[in-house]
Amino acid sequence: MRQRTFDVLAIVGVFVAYTVTIRLAMGLDLAGCLLGGAANTIPVVIFGVAVRRIVAQRLVGRPAGTQLVAHLLLCAAFTALSYLLLIVLLGLFSGAGPDGFVVRPFSLSGAAWQSLENVTTYALIAAVSYLQVPDRAQAALRREPTGDSAAIAVAALPASAAEEGLAAVPGAPAAEPEARAEGSLSRYFVRIGDELRPLDMDTVVSIGGADDYAEVRTQSGKHLVRVTLAEFAKSLDPAKYVRVHRSWIVNTHRIARAEPAGGGRLLLHMENGQTISTSRDGAKLLRNRVI
Repeated sequence: MRQRTFDVLAIVGVFVAYTVTIRLAMGLDLAGCLLGGAANTIPVVIFGVAVRRIVAQRLVGRPAGTQLVAHLLLCAAFTALSYLLLIVLLGLFSGAGPDGFVVRPFSLSGAAWQSLENVTTYALIAAVSYLQVPDRAQAALRREPTGDSAAIAVAALPASAAEEGLAAVPGAPAAEPEARAEGSLSRYFVRIGDELRPLDMDTVVSIGGADDYAEVRTQSGKHLVRVTLAEFAKSLDPAKYVRVHRSWIVNTHRIARAEPAGGGRLLLHMENGQTISTSRDGAKLLRNRVI
């Protein structure tokens, strides 16, 4: 399921759940239930988006102690801010008039219950954020780089940029034109911890994409890079790499065999034991290479 579709369904689900709960617990009319559902849903959406971004971009792969402290602080901020915004919205929706509206805090027991609800909501958002990162094992892999199995901390760097100690900027011209042969790069430098290490693209079997990350799989392991699949594809040799699916690019030199998968698709068996199902268009690109 695409992330945008999942997000929309999650928001609708939260709104419906709050609306029905308010109806059953408080017996308000339909308008009151809808406004109460909206007041409870809006803070979850606003602060939930911020939490997911922080977790995915800043916490995943950090040491366990760092993540624990960060989650405690984030949870406290999420709980407090969600509660404050909720009582403001309830005052706005229920008591707005020409002279403004009144913000009324919950009773002690009500505030405690709302805080517990916000903590639970934070835990769910954080858990989903980890699940939506392409490789859940990246945190463990980053702790101890071991050859080709180490995850990449930041992004893949073209060789010319790495030699100058510069970060790669998507769409920016290469520092050394000769490093790019017909728009492709034969070698990347990757950042593992504080070190830059070369990644020979000839060893790559496949490249998978999810959101802002790409997972580079070789015959001996995998790397996670903070580069979109579309950006990565621009630097690859089209004679060797084919985008066989919206989420997958394969090295045609590393395909062990291919078999029909129905509907005009193919099932690719790669040299590293991986199997990849192509789209119809991806299968057509591969069939054009059959002699």
